[in-house]
Amino acid sequence: MLTSTLTAFPAEAKSPDTARLRSLIGTAVPQAGAYALDNMGYGDGGGELAIGGLVLGGVIFGPVLGYMCAEEPGRGLSRAGIRAAVVAAAVGICEAGNCDVLNSAGPELALAGIVATAGGAYTVLLLGRDLSDVSDQVRARNQRLSAVSVWPAYFPDSRAPGFVVTWRP
Repeated sequence: MLTSTLTAFPAEAKSPDTARLRSLIGTAVPQAGAYALDNMGYGDGGGELAIGGLVLGGVIFGPVLGYMCAEEPGRGLSRAGIRAAVVAAAVGICEAGNCDVLNSAGPELALAGIVATAGGAYTVLLLGRDLSDVSDQVRARNQRLSAVSVWPAYFPDSRAPGFVVTWRP
């Protein structure tokens, strides 16, 4: 005879402050690392790509850590995709026109500058929204946890044990 035991481990509520802190740390630590590398002179010897990667990585993917805490990785990654698209558009425009940021002032550089400025402003707004929204996502997750309850029960009419499941919308 095969028997199985059902053991439920209730998911624990998470802290909105922890999610916001993870987003802030994920955004700020790469910025601090890039600043430290630049101050050590690493950017002068061809390390600009590493420094730029840290800065962009923190800005693009930092807030995703808070959404992971809220168990909403799809929302975090979709917003990271928007931020990455802004960066890709500015770089793509400049690359297509062979603009050299330090030595040319052609129309492609101006267009890339406009896209980067507008995209940068939008990215700052999106970062601010992400940092405030992640707390709301954790609160919503915590409310969903308390909406479903499962507990063992005995049904005297049928003289059988079972489970009672309640759902509160």
